[in-house]
Amino acid sequence: MNYRITVPSYKRSKTINDKTLNYLLNVCSINPKQIDVFVANKNEYKDYEYLLKKNINIIIGHLGIKNQRKFILNYYNENSFIIQIDDDINYLTIKKNKKTEKFKDLDKLIQIGFNECLKNKTKIFGITPTNNHLFMSNKISTNLKFINGGFFGIITDKDKSLDININEKDDYERTIKYFIKFKKVIRLNMFSLNTTYYRGGGGMVDDRTVEEQNKSSLYLTHKYPDYIKINLKRKSKYLELRLNNNAK
Repeated sequence: MNYRITVPSYKRSKTINDKTLNYLLNVCSINPKQIDVFVANKNEYKDYEYLLKKNINIIIGHLGIKNQRKFILNYYNENSFIIQIDDDINYLTIKKNKKTEKFKDLDKLIQIGFNECLKNKTKIFGITPTNNHLFMSNKISTNLKFINGGFFGIITDKDKSLDININEKDDYERTIKYFIKFKKVIRLNMFSLNTTYYRGGGGMVDDRTVEEQNKSSLYLTHKYPDYIKINLKRKSKYLELRLNNNAK
């Protein structure tokens, strides 16, 4: 199975090298020629040029995560197999009894994910968003479960109804839209990722505000009331969300 691993990155030329690329190349032994790093503009390109020496392709896309993700999907032909992974991932994990361990065979995970998509006639798969064995299981689910934007696989589809309308909480909207169209989203619940949300310079964090986050949460709950609600049980400065796992 041929697939591309894509990494949208902004102002993180050192972070991507120390974290995501270190994991992909040195831990998982991914062929660097399979990796495409998408940057915002020509100035950013110059900061990432050193990656060319590692045989990693650098592509100039668009500024802003919503625009960049859309550009990435449109960059490839219809029905291409694409992985998107954040630029600040330490590593992926797998559930082992009452703990999690670093997972090194990323190619195997990707093959499983896309094969499950084909078997279930859907075009997206993801992993458990919380790196905690208590929230993980050894099951593969197809109901409406959150597909986190930090790592997910997509079979490209040019259908405009799948376009994302918001900059924040885009992974929730993506999950819902793919579920509405295909009636299933694949989640490999035995896997998760080790990273730190909402922290670190560059990337989406540069312009993230509580107001924008909460505005997106309210938009989603009004737009898709049968699929998502505000999670009143979680107390934080953000309006946290909860998907309706029983949605049809």
